[in-house]
Amino acid sequence: MQSNSSRLTSFFLVNYLVLLAIVSDSVPMHDFLMQSPLLFSFGLVSLLLYSWFYMLPAQAITLLAQHYLSKSPIAVAATGIISFGLTQLLMYANAKIFSLYGMFFNGFILNLVLTPGGIESLGGSDASFLGFALIILGFFIVSGGLWWAAQRIDLPKWVNQFSSKSRWSIIVLVTIAIHLGYAFDTFTRNQLHPVAESIPFFQNVSARNFFKALGLKPQRNVSVNVKGKLNYPLAPLKIEVPTKPYNIIWLTSESLRWDMLNETVMPNSWQFSAQAGRFTHNYSGGNGTRMGVFSMFMGIPGNYWFTFLDANRGAAIIDVLQQQQYQMRLFTSAKFSYPEFNKTIFARVPTEQLRDQNPFKSGWQNDRANVSQLLDFIDQRDRNKPFFTFMFFESPHARYYFPPESVIARPYRDDINYATIDKQQFKEEIGPIKNRYINAVHHLDQQFGRIFDYLKQHQLLDNTIVVINGDHGEEFMEHGFWGHNSTFVDQQIRTPLIIYVPGMKPQISDGITSHMDIIPTLMPLLGVRNPSSDYATGYNLLAGETRQHTYVSDWDRISYIDNEVKITFPVNQRGIGGIKVSGAEDETLTAQQASEMQQRKQSAITNMMSDLSKFFRRKTDGAR
Repeated sequence: MQSNSSRLTSFFLVNYLVLLAIVSDSVPMHDFLMQSPLLFSFGLVSLLLYSWFYMLPAQAITLLAQHYLSKSPIAVAATGIISFGLTQLLMYANAKIFSLYGMFFNGFILNLVLTPGGIESLGGSDASFLGFALIILGFFIVSGGLWWAAQRIDLPKWVNQFSSKSRWSIIVLVTIAIHLGYAFDTFTRNQLHPVAESIPFFQNVSARNFFKALGLKPQRNVSVNVKGKLNYPLAPLKIEVPTKPYNIIWLTSESLRWDMLNETVMPNSWQFSAQAGRFTHNYSGGNGTRMGVFSMFMGIPGNYWFTFLDANRGAAIIDVLQQQQYQMRLFTSAKFSYPEFNKTIFARVPTEQLRDQNPFKSGWQNDRANVSQLLDFIDQRDRNKPFFTFMFFESPHARYYFPPESVIARPYRDDINYATIDKQQFKEEIGPIKNRYINAVHHLDQQFGRIFDYLKQHQLLDNTIVVINGDHGEEFMEHGFWGHNSTFVDQQIRTPLIIYVPGMKPQISDGITSHMDIIPTLMPLLGVRNPSSDYATGYNLLAGETRQHTYVSDWDRISYIDNEVKITFPVNQRGIGGIKVSGAEDETLTAQQASEMQQRKQSAITNMMSDLSKFFRRKTDGAR
């Protein structure tokens, strides 16, 4: 007859094996073995160690229940089943997110869950929610089955004789060895970082002073910090109000990648671009909505987002428009609260001028309704004052909904069930899934066409600026992932950019441009006389200014990009472990090529560091 302690040990061990199986799905051990025995050994030991760590909270909760509720076996059983079921479920969800998007649970995911409008932004279907419910139920059933089995497993004598003290001594020693080895590698050769990245929540540690004391020479330390007290703009804006101010219509779409702007998918936009400026090599400021929209309205790198959010500071262009008494109405088929644009970009826009989605309609239906409201706003405006209107479209957002009349690409998958689809299935069905996206983009273009037709019919193109772009791109497994927010490959960060200004000569520019260039292009047209460096890091695209590089951000990284290279850095972390280098077209570089490229770009990287701290108040500015 097993003791209670032995039963719990059995339960912990079988759960450990289940967790090990779940977590191992995200760790490419075969790839590490092919690269070197060192990487494989480090990955294997880390996997075994961390799989034990993941179950420590559930283990502690169960042991506490055993101690305090020993007289109620049912309560102990329920505690163990629920706590370990939740652990298995979370690690399963973590592995699934990683397989599709290349990220583990992080601050971005937590923000998605906790911020109003975050969950709704995923666009899940009823089938997806039902699937998730069944998966959750399944994990608790499995956990219950493991509890039942553990009561009937007779552990070998050596397991029972292996004391808890001995087990923990081994775990502590292995933990120290693994992390000290990783710290040493980061300090010297930096081979193990890709392995550590594949272990969920691997804790980076630093022992730089220890290794320096031993006389070892570290690699160059690169620290990208975006922290400080906001100083934006750098100087008060000087404005000469134009005699005939322009109206402004700004149209931004979710997940609109650059190669969709063509005669077939977006014929209305393609035709309209012939009388405007079309910028074919445009980069968003981020691989997600938050950084992408922030950079286009602020004209600065997306990593400033967090400081602006803390300060509840809006965009300078909104200040300028309000000073000139522009009539404003802003629309979104998503939510202004997620991301928190009502606390950053549009923080100073009255609530009644912000129009959100109808939660009972899909993205394309909201787009149609909002375009109607946008045109009504223009129709009913005061003709004696200029107007500014912005709309954020959702049609191309996953799951890529569209009406039957927008279908131009077949075959297309009927729906995308987030609960059941996996990476392999995506690879096999990526063509029909992408066709859904193409049809959704075609519907988006039809809504753009409604606006273009209205502007022509009402002779508004003579005094109205029109801006068209995407917040970011969308990947369809071209580099191993689906969607966005995961990497800085072109498919996730390049978008169309069309800028129409009355009287301008049409142009096509193939040079690098950025979302950060939109504000420096618009502000002079609004009468702002300051140099753009006072409020942006971008360039005036209508004044012949050109850029040689740009920056693209996400929640905790920033990528330097030029015509030769992409160099991605972790933000607000010390060390070089997180630096990744690839070719400008996302081609893989050898370690030697990457090192040489970093050396060549040192001057540009130094300038990037300056741009990332430019709008923070320096200590000597305290009296200002």
